[in-house]
Amino acid sequence: MKKAIFTFLGFILLFSFSCEKKNIFNPEPPDELPPTTMTGANTFGCLVNGEVWRPYVETLAFGLRLNVKHDRGWVDCDQLFIGAKRILTGNEVLHQEITINVWCPVFGENNITPAKGAFVCFEPRGCSYNIDTLSPYTINITRLDTINNIASGTFEFTAINNECQDTLRITEGRFDADSSL
Repeated sequence: MKKAIFTFLGFILLFSFSCEKKNIFNPEPPDELPPTTMTGANTFGCLVNGEVWRPYVETLAFGLRLNVKHDRGWVDCDQLFIGAKRILTGNEVLHQEITINVWCPVFGENNITPAKGAFVCFEPRGCSYNIDTLSPYTINITRLDTINNIASGTFEFTAINNECQDTLRITEGRFDADSSL
């Protein structure tokens, strides 16, 4: 019996040192943008001031890293909500989030609604950014499939924060997701 216990503990010890710790449910984003697809691949990415930004959440306790919802329950028109976040923990929590709302989305080029349409939160700087209505702000919906619940597209806009006197340029944005979540 002792031999079986020592053998079992030996295997546990061996595997605990030989296995690299990986989060298979939410792998760390690579340093490149995801491909532009229209298959419901649950991808999101953009350049923020020229640097690759992809959603990533270290632990599922912080929630989903990507949420795309095509809500057809509104009177007069639909709403398409795209939200992505990056939360890293360490010496301090880093919380970044990009959300885009499109009222009455259609296939092709859409305007992001300035008052409620785009929001960027980059912590720990403590700055929340809103869309700069003096700069181009568009979202091009390449697929809005209500049968298969797929929403795909590209976007770009400039986000500003007057209090922090800071500007973020969001370019080459793309998303492709199951919109029924």
